[in-house]
Amino acid sequence: MIPEAVLKAVRPFYHGLMAHIASWYFGNPSRRMIVIGVTGTAGKSTTVQMLSRILNYAGKKTGFITTVSFFDGETEFINKHGLSMPGGWLLQKQLKTMLSKGCGWAIVECTSEGLAQNRHLGINLSMAVFTNLSEAHVEAHGGFTNYRKAKGKLFSALQKSLILNPKSIIVNGDDENAEYFLSFRADRKIAVGFNQIEANEDLEVLQAQRTEVGFNLQATQFEIKLVGKFNHYNALLASAAANALGVSITDCASALSSFTKIRGRMEPVENNRGISIFVDYGCEPATFKAALLAVKELSHTRIIHVFGSTGGHRDKQKRFIFGETSAKFADYIIVTNDDIYDSDPEEIAANIVAGIKKYEVRSKSYEIILDRRQAIHHALKMAQPGDIVLFTGKSSEQFLSLPGNKRIAWDEVEVVKQELNNLNN
Repeated sequence: MIPEAVLKAVRPFYHGLMAHIASWYFGNPSRRMIVIGVTGTAGKSTTVQMLSRILNYAGKKTGFITTVSFFDGETEFINKHGLSMPGGWLLQKQLKTMLSKGCGWAIVECTSEGLAQNRHLGINLSMAVFTNLSEAHVEAHGGFTNYRKAKGKLFSALQKSLILNPKSIIVNGDDENAEYFLSFRADRKIAVGFNQIEANEDLEVLQAQRTEVGFNLQATQFEIKLVGKFNHYNALLASAAANALGVSITDCASALSSFTKIRGRMEPVENNRGISIFVDYGCEPATFKAALLAVKELSHTRIIHVFGSTGGHRDKQKRFIFGETSAKFADYIIVTNDDIYDSDPEEIAANIVAGIKKYEVRSKSYEIILDRRQAIHHALKMAQPGDIVLFTGKSSEQFLSLPGNKRIAWDEVEVVKQELNNLNN
């Protein structure tokens, strides 16, 4: 067996080489399109899909690649590959498909792991977008600095892109890491935010004012239908990127006014039980907390939260953080399995419970149901009219890894619908 340290050192060379070969094999599709890369800890998929909605609304045929799905400009396909950012071969193939369907624009969600492994090489970028940065995948990258550096590879690639059109950087200026991403070279740099940001000769600023339903930008009211204030940042970034590509601010607002949901991202599930149900990814401490904050702002009697934490090589510390964070906001917690891989599910649950018990007020308001389907059924059964039930962790992923690395097909929204139907029969 090859040691993990050796594999980690070799992967960037292997994936980088394959990415360059794939780019050549598929005819360098990114040289004939405007390609936008989006990275950050949270909000990548939503920002990508919002930007695609705006560009397509404005008549700029656009495809995208995200953790959630692949859109070729005509048809959307659920991501069933198990990779948030595809390997270079599949990525280039998907770009070629977009080009063949008449797309002149493509948006790619870029993860830290994908960038660290050089899956992005061979893509000629015109724009790089930064959403936000918080502690995530720290163990996998060997520290926060390395994690940020991996994200920075997208902006380094932008500098080296073989394109003639101007290159742009769009950042969340309210994030404390914004300066790092603005330090890379580009023809145009734009910072967006809701706080005061200083503009200069090298930096444009788009500052918005929050409202109850969204925000106001350049005297244009944006009505954001997605739950959670973090989605206001996603919408603002998408609008700034679209505006830099020639779309008016008013058209950005019009396009987003009908954007009501994204699969597996605070996705509501309709029901006849008088409860509110949301399915969200929330796989990192920042997004996990954001999902809880989002439902906390909604009218409710109780918040029932169902979640687990991944096993395998994933960051173990977040298990304790998940438990403590949920205890601060949820009224009742059901600890269940997430992707277990080769780990001990009872140990993962015990780590989560240890986090819950740090917040003593909630220490008795939880139970453990390791079978995820049973946990979902129980949460829906116990929920009363006025309650909110939040499921985090699996979202739109199409599989669930059980103990012993056994993988089964899984779609959380569909499972929730099935269990609602079982309760109604």
